[in-house]
Amino acid sequence: MNIKKMTVAALAAATTATLMATVPEVSGTTMTQAANRLVTITYTLTDAPAVVTLDVQTNYTENGTTKWASIGGEAVWNAMGDVWQRVETGLRTITWHPDHSWPDHKIADGGARAVVTAWALDNTPNYMVVDLAVNNTVRYYPSVDFLPGSEMGQKGAVTNNASYKTSKLLMRKIMARGVEWTMGSAAGETLRNANETAHVVTLTNNYYIGVFEMTQAQWKNVAPSSSAAARFPVDGAMRPMEQVSYNEIRNNANSTAVNASYNWPAAPNPNSFLGLLRAKTGLDFDLPSEAQWEFAARAGNGSGFWNDGSAVMNLHWDDTNMMRLGRFKTNNPGGDATTATFAPTAGGTAIVGSYAPSDWGLYDMHGNVFEWCLDFFEANITGNGGKVNIDPANSTKTLSGATVSDRVLRSGNYRDTATSCRSANRVSFGPENRTHHTGFRVICTAGLR
Repeated sequence: MNIKKMTVAALAAATTATLMATVPEVSGTTMTQAANRLVTITYTLTDAPAVVTLDVQTNYTENGTTKWASIGGEAVWNAMGDVWQRVETGLRTITWHPDHSWPDHKIADGGARAVVTAWALDNTPNYMVVDLAVNNTVRYYPSVDFLPGSEMGQKGAVTNNASYKTSKLLMRKIMARGVEWTMGSAAGETLRNANETAHVVTLTNNYYIGVFEMTQAQWKNVAPSSSAAARFPVDGAMRPMEQVSYNEIRNNANSTAVNASYNWPAAPNPNSFLGLLRAKTGLDFDLPSEAQWEFAARAGNGSGFWNDGSAVMNLHWDDTNMMRLGRFKTNNPGGDATTATFAPTAGGTAIVGSYAPSDWGLYDMHGNVFEWCLDFFEANITGNGGKVNIDPANSTKTLSGATVSDRVLRSGNYRDTATSCRSANRVSFGPENRTHHTGFRVICTAGLR
């Protein structure tokens, strides 16, 4: 690219803030290039702090009209400086090496522009990446193509960048605030259970949810002194972290004992996995309520459908549509295997992200391992004033049908049949239990305070 100096149109995109009195604005954007091809972008952020993202566009003529098109997020994610993160007001600077990520492209002066976007802090971008190796390092990206890949200028970062399964935590925003939807399963759904009664649910917050189940490597990055050990350590870094109880995830450290003083809505025990993750990031990570989990798992698809929009078939064992979406008994090379020495290709759990994603880009929400949810288990999810049907979660033990302490498991696992991997399937499980088929993923309320 050969850019000497350009006047660049500025763009400020922000939703009317509900948590802030003012909306951030971007003005005075300029883009220049030095002889060494380093591009410098400056802009002024006014009115309020914001999360700032960048795009670069080139122009073209169509039917006599000049139009602008992005060069692609994969070409600009290597930009550095006041970008991809929370930025305070004032004159700010971004630097970008197009020769590293967009080589051999040359355009005429005036043929490119920088598009700097300010996102209000209660309307942060669609993807969040948390560096688990470096405290308080969080980055935000507007779409999947902007996510840093394993190589410069390469598409498909979610699956080609192994760090999202080891040292970083990749989260996707779920737009759920005020959404009404039908939780549970219809009466005719294949092999449904009595505790899946369909009912209308209202969600209260947008939230980020893990694109993948929490892996063994991610667990060790957050809680290196934990006594928890996964059953399938062979090739284990990117397999789900299993053999962890609800209690040690949220209520205790290195212990499966109940510690009720840390039950929701209290914050997690500071020495639990979630407590350590909160301290490392400054963000309010938690387990999803089962309403949040099911809403994300369905990815906009209703009863009788998998989360890629394909139908749940009338087959107990060999649902061919489920075959694409996750590890379960029929496509598990080891069947009922529980042997610690099995590699992912030989049995047990699969490396996260090995199967097809949902329509919302989430992986393994059907099968692989059961996933802990925040709620106490409630057999009748339609009663009690709808307390269990919203987020926050059902946090008491007084609801009719609730067991003394059992929590909710979702998603099915590598030893289950297809019917147990449906979005509506609900399981009651003691919070002290550690098993080889139970893991979790985390959520975080969307937006910065």
